[in-house]
Amino acid sequence: MRPIGLQLYTLRKPFAADPLGTLGRIRETGYDAVEFAAPLGSNFAGFAAHMRDIGLDCPSAHVGLADMEDKPDEVLAMAKTLGCRYLVMPYVLPDQRDWPAVIATLGVFAKRARGEGLRVAYHHHDFEFEATDGVRPFDRLVGETDPDFVDFELDVYWLKKGGEDPKAFIEQMTGRVKLIHLKDMAPDGGMADVGSGTFDFAVLIQAADAAGAQHYFVEHDFPPAPGWPSVEASLGHLRTLG
Repeated sequence: MRPIGLQLYTLRKPFAADPLGTLGRIRETGYDAVEFAAPLGSNFAGFAAHMRDIGLDCPSAHVGLADMEDKPDEVLAMAKTLGCRYLVMPYVLPDQRDWPAVIATLGVFAKRARGEGLRVAYHHHDFEFEATDGVRPFDRLVGETDPDFVDFELDVYWLKKGGEDPKAFIEQMTGRVKLIHLKDMAPDGGMADVGSGTFDFAVLIQAADAAGAQHYFVEHDFPPAPGWPSVEASLGHLRTLG
């Protein structure tokens, strides 16, 4: 069976209240991995020890642009402690969307990370597909970053929200897509548990495998409280796909 991870942002409230208990329950639910999203200064050593004990992998972590730029040593220490192979920039705030500056920061940090045996990726939303002066930021990110250093984490929901066909776009990104966020789209355009919406995940995963994706993470930005039924249902559907 393909390893399936969970982006911890999905369970941010349970994790904040009881991080070790949440990690344990994620593993008991059947997930193989997590993608971290926790502030620097958290007890990463304690988290890592617990994950080793329960057999939960952590191939990647989300890290903000400011931390990549201002606290690279702390970011790299966190990644090594958790056993990450990828560090992913998850979101660019509106006042940070100076794209030449974003691209420069990514490039500098990615070279530093490579020296430590890590790779860097960019995770998009939909705003990167809105053209500014006739150019889409996502196209700039692809064209102006070095493929030897910067990869991408594609999110099938945000691809569709951005006006793209997720399968075709994944195929277009062959060689540069290394991580995939799996979230479904309801008929009204909202987020849904994987398998309860409009996407054919068997087709999307097949395309991602062929494009070189290595890691898959379930994510739901706003799962109905308490969150656990959502992550359980999403994994249950994915396991039916083999």
